[in-house]
Amino acid sequence: MSLVDGLRSPHTPLRRFLDRELSAGAKPLCDAYRAQHRAAHVLLPPPGVGTEGGTVGTAIDQRLRLAFTAAASQRCA
Repeated sequence: MSLVDGLRSPHTPLRRFLDRELSAGAKPLCDAYRAQHRAAHVLLPPPGVGTEGGTVGTAIDQRLRLAFTAAASQRCA
């Protein structure tokens, strides 16, 4: 059975799960997740310190490029 057929039929386990969990919208699901994974405190920068979005985005981009590169790493001799 394909995924599309499984979603169309109201009797498949996948469709029953989706109907049960998501029929009320995403809010109850988000609330349940937050209740299970509540953090003791949120780590924020001190007052007067911010993050530069461009710098953070560039750092993440470079880190992902490094992580997913297909080339072998170059070692200095």
